[in-house]
Amino acid sequence: MNFLDTFGQMGVLFILVIIGFICHKLKIMSVSLDRSLSVLIINVTAPAIILSSVMGDTLPAREEILPVLLIGTMTLVIMLVAGCIFARLLHSQQEGIYRFMFAFGNINFIGIPVVAALFGNYAIFYISVLTIPFNLLVFLLGQIFIRSCKVEPDPDTTPEFKAEDLPPRAKRISLNWRMILSPALCSTYIVIALVYFQIKTPALIGQAFSLVGQMTIPASLLVIGSTLAEIKVLEMLGSWRIYVMSGLKLLGIPCLIYGIYMLSPFDHKYTDVLVILSAMPVASYGTMICLKEGIDPKVMSQGTFMSTLLSVFTIPILALIL
Repeated sequence: MNFLDTFGQMGVLFILVIIGFICHKLKIMSVSLDRSLSVLIINVTAPAIILSSVMGDTLPAREEILPVLLIGTMTLVIMLVAGCIFARLLHSQQEGIYRFMFAFGNINFIGIPVVAALFGNYAIFYISVLTIPFNLLVFLLGQIFIRSCKVEPDPDTTPEFKAEDLPPRAKRISLNWRMILSPALCSTYIVIALVYFQIKTPALIGQAFSLVGQMTIPASLLVIGSTLAEIKVLEMLGSWRIYVMSGLKLLGIPCLIYGIYMLSPFDHKYTDVLVILSAMPVASYGTMICLKEGIDPKVMSQGTFMSTLLSVFTIPILALIL
């Protein structure tokens, strides 16, 4: 696999984060705009990109759905378990946020172009199948992880973030119907039905959802960059925990998954793609959810920034190993 091609793809995505940072500094973007965009991404554009994944000329083959779904779910479970263990070992007050960062990677926004560059367009189908368990987990467990944290904002680094915007720490956080019927999960349910019953949608509808969904990648990366602009330059680099998290997430956990699958009978055409997807930087959904829930996104933004920056180098290295 070509190191330079992968490096270039990661560099392009990281530049979008820098553009968002510059836009905030130039007052083109603001905290209020970041929050509004986050709500739009989570409730409109992200569901659209999920739906558009099965609205092409051909539907995914049924015989490949089950193995990808099973192995993909297994991969996510490994990441969740490892993430919960590593987050506990970091002894942070923001343990829930670290759990999210360990467990959920940017498979939609960064994973799609990277996997397409490494394995070809056929591998995008694997991501579309993986989004089913991924979105169920990120919008259920992921929100629970984040809501379990009450991160007090630093007025020096987030001057526009109001303490009264923060919800009280939840003593008990449980699932509710609103989580189960969130737009992203409803779109996932529709995807399952379309694939199971092999229902093809009109090209006009598919193109419309595809156009809306394409807004998700640049918009989310711009929001991340804009959010980082509220943090002092030195603090943007994060604490030692951010570096430990990034190292374990980008190389440690993927190598663990690679070792497990090397000893398994699973077809490498599936497992190689899943290993790369497990090495994605922190999911930008994390920053979106923090802003949507009124929780200080500082730690999440630091982790997203640093893991995205380091992944420019780690993903090409991992691709060479495969």
